[in-house]
Amino acid sequence: MKTFAYTRIPFILLAVLALAACPKDKHHHDDPPPVTTPPPSPIFYVNAGTGLDTNPGTQASPFKTITHALTVATTSGSTVNVAPGLYDVVNNGETFPITVPAGVLLIGDETNKGAGTPTATSIVGKGTPPAGFNATTVTVIPGTGSTVAGFTITSDTNSFGHDSLLLANSTVTVRNNTVTGATRYGVEVDATTNHVISGNRIVNNGGSGLGFVKGGVGSKVQSNVISGNPFGVEYDVDGGDLGGGSAGSTGGNVLSCNSFNDLIVGTPTAISISAKNNLWDHTNPTLGCDFSGSGSGIDICDVSAAPATITTTGSAQTVNPAPCP
Repeated sequence: MKTFAYTRIPFILLAVLALAACPKDKHHHDDPPPVTTPPPSPIFYVNAGTGLDTNPGTQASPFKTITHALTVATTSGSTVNVAPGLYDVVNNGETFPITVPAGVLLIGDETNKGAGTPTATSIVGKGTPPAGFNATTVTVIPGTGSTVAGFTITSDTNSFGHDSLLLANSTVTVRNNTVTGATRYGVEVDATTNHVISGNRIVNNGGSGLGFVKGGVGSKVQSNVISGNPFGVEYDVDGGDLGGGSAGSTGGNVLSCNSFNDLIVGTPTAISISAKNNLWDHTNPTLGCDFSGSGSGIDICDVSAAPATITTTGSAQTVNPAPCP
């Protein structure tokens, strides 16, 4: 072998060692990071007929009370599935008002709006709300970002000043329920915003079916039947979108057969209400006020300090869901 061949070997070895010491190009050669799937949100089950609160709350071994389930399902995204049955104090040991934690989904029989046969999915009862609210008693208080769907919600007695649902926290979904029997409001919206109120039957309450009492801006109200109340929807402040407004409501509400008015406005300042594409007692909603309870069939009453702007384009006459007074 020639001399220059021996002299090249150290250089070759040094080059090999240098390459080995260089870090790899991670972009091209590292394995991709593992794909992680978040754990599923927990689901708990409640059955008034077969459950026990000492059970683990599985589908095979459900809890007995909604009250207990909501002390376990405290993580946002958790679901509490409730079987048909009567959820009250005397028969089931519930504690009222039933308070849904933030972000929790309380789900009953949505297909039948909680009124299925032979067994309804009924939350029946009342309790004292937290200090600062005007309602005397309340059945359900949903937490921020929570959902209540598929129940008949009412009081166990004719309690003066009772709300069936008090929206005391924002961004609540109230969906596919039957809300009835309240003496004050079927659904009261307190100083909160951005609700979705859809597919409900808000019927036969003693005051207003749905009341925007202190809030409701940004709320979407669509595809509800609001009937058989003295007042259907009440605006004491600027409130929800009944159709075609900024919240994106498609309308489709049946505002009919309320004994005084289907919509009443009594705000201290002028507001605008979008109520497009709804069904009323008249093809073109009539304006006026009649507090006699005679069932004169006037659709809209405005007793505001300054007249409200109410847009009702796309309105039509409903086939009344129940005999009007």
